Amino acid sequence: MVTKKLIDSIYKKYSSVPASPDELNIGLLFDYAMENHGIVIDENDLYIGSVDPSSPFAILPLDHIHEILEFEKYIAIVLPNSIIFLDKTSSDVNVHIRMEKSSLWSKLKDTLTSR
Repeated sequence: MVTKKLIDSIYKKYSSVPASPDELNIGLLFDYAMENHGIVIDENDLYIGSVDPSSPFAILPLDHIHEILEFEKYIAIVLPNSIIFLDKTSSDVNVHIRMEKSSLWSKLKDTLTSR
């Protein structure tokens, strides 16, 4: 089961891109997601056919992907501020978007400007 704690640890562990896209677990996409998600990879981009073409998650530059992970029901594509979960058995796609936490200064400024 994918929990908030697990998602936070993924962002922390995979906080940067690998030295080369060749180091990514791209084989997982072909093993589990190609048929259900229409995965296509060219030399620069990863195309996800099960995502609406107007979505910013439909085409991903390979040099922006931090890691590709396997879970029991999903393949996760880790990006700097989001994780795309591709269902292994259907064309379902879920996206987690990391929201930046407000800093103390930001909270103080918001409090003072709202008065």
